[in-house]
Amino acid sequence: MHEIKMPQLGQSVEEASIVEWFKKEGDNVEQGEPLFSVQTDKAEVEYEAPASGTLRKVLLEPDVLVPVMTVVALIGDENEELPDLSQYAPAPAEGAEPLPEPETQEESVQSAAEAEPAHQGGAVRTEDDVERVSPRARRKAKELGIDPSGLPGSGPMGRVLEEDVAAAVASAPKATPTARRLAQAEGVNLAAVRGSGAEGKIVKEDVEQAIAAGTAASASRASGGGRRIPLSPMRRIIAERMVQSKAEAPHYYITIEVDMGESKKMRESLATFRPSFNDFVLRACVRALQKYPQVNARWGGDAIDEIEDINVGFAVALPDGLIVPVIKQAQTKSLQEINKESRELTQKARDGKLTPEDYTGNTFTVSNLGAFGVDHFTAIINQPDSAILAAGQVKDRPVVIDGGIYVRPIMKLTLSSDHRVIDGALAAQFMGKLKDILENADY
Repeated sequence: MHEIKMPQLGQSVEEASIVEWFKKEGDNVEQGEPLFSVQTDKAEVEYEAPASGTLRKVLLEPDVLVPVMTVVALIGDENEELPDLSQYAPAPAEGAEPLPEPETQEESVQSAAEAEPAHQGGAVRTEDDVERVSPRARRKAKELGIDPSGLPGSGPMGRVLEEDVAAAVASAPKATPTARRLAQAEGVNLAAVRGSGAEGKIVKEDVEQAIAAGTAASASRASGGGRRIPLSPMRRIIAERMVQSKAEAPHYYITIEVDMGESKKMRESLATFRPSFNDFVLRACVRALQKYPQVNARWGGDAIDEIEDINVGFAVALPDGLIVPVIKQAQTKSLQEINKESRELTQKARDGKLTPEDYTGNTFTVSNLGAFGVDHFTAIINQPDSAILAAGQVKDRPVVIDGGIYVRPIMKLTLSSDHRVIDGALAAQFMGKLKDILENADY
C-alpha cells in the first residue's frame, strides 16, 4: 500500500490544501498521471501519482489546510486489505483538548437539563430556554461551512444535534467547505449552482461564477452594506509576508524619469520578436545588477550576502492576488531569451501551472503596473530580496531639452531598497546606470 503525502512544494511551504481530486476511490491510477491539484501559498500545482494501482482511500477532502507530508490517500492493489485508518488521523495541536465522543439524544437531554434548573420561579422550562443548537452541532456546522440555525432538530424540543448537521450536508448539493462559506456569505443558493469538481461537486470557482452571473439571491444587508470575503491561502500569505517585509526591512525610495524613445525605436525595428517594455526593464536591471552586484544581495543577520546568479522575478497579477515567476540566471540570457521566458512564465502563472522551481530563488524583483495606466507607485520589497523596482507606463510628456520643450515617451521608475543592505548613494548609482541603459537601448 503506497501512502500518498501532501508534497513539500518549496522550502518555505509548511502547509497546503487540495483544490480538487482528479480521481475518486476505486479508480485506476497510473504512475505520473495527475492525481490532485494542490493550493500552496503561491500557486495551484498538479500533483502526479508516484505509483500505479487503485486509489483505495481518500483521506483528505478539498479545501482543508494540513501540514506538508500529511498522508492524504492510499494507493494499492484492488483487493488489498486497508490498514488501520486511525493512524492517519491528524494529531491534535499541542495543548488542544481531545474531541468529544459522538453526541446522543440521551446526552443532549442531560446536557440541556444540567444547563440550568428545570423550574425558575415556578415556571416550567420551555423550548426557548434551551440553546437550540448543541455545542457539538455548532462546531460541526462551522467546520462544514453551513448555518445550523435553520436546520430541523431531532433532539429534545427540536434541538439540533451533530448528526442533524451531518444529515443536512449529506442531503444538500455536494460542495467544498470553502464553497459553502462563500455561498452563505453571498446569499447564493447552492441548489442553483452547477458543480465543476469531481462527481459534480461545487467548488469555490463555481460559486464565484454564480455571483458574477448575478444568480446570487438578494439578501438584506446590515447598515453600511458590504460583504466578508474568506481569505484564500494566497491572500493570507501575501498579507503575512508584506507585513513582515515592512516591519523588518527599513524601506526608502528613489524615483527617476527615463526617456524610452530609443528603446521604443528599437522595439519597432525588431523583426524576429517583439519585446514588451517590461522585457526592456528586466534586461536593463540585469545589466545594472552586473555593474552593481551589491544590490543583488540579501541581509544575512551578521553579514550581507551577495548572490552570484541574478534571478529576476516579475510580478504577475492573478484573481486571488499576485505571484512572482523568476527568470533564473538572467545574466546568461539575451533580451530575446528574456522575452520568450517571461511570456512562457506569465502564461503558466495565469493557467495555474507554475512549479515551485518557477517562483522561488529570486534575488531582485520588478513590479510593472504600466499596463493598468499607472504612472508612478512604490512597491514593498519581495523578501528575501533587498530591492524591488516599480515601473509605470510609458507616456508622452513635455520635457525641457537644451532650453526647448519636446514631447517624449517617459517612464517613471521607483526603487524600494532595504537600508540595511543598500545605502542611498548605491541606489542612486544603480538607478543612474539603469537610466543610461534604457535611454541608449544598450541591451
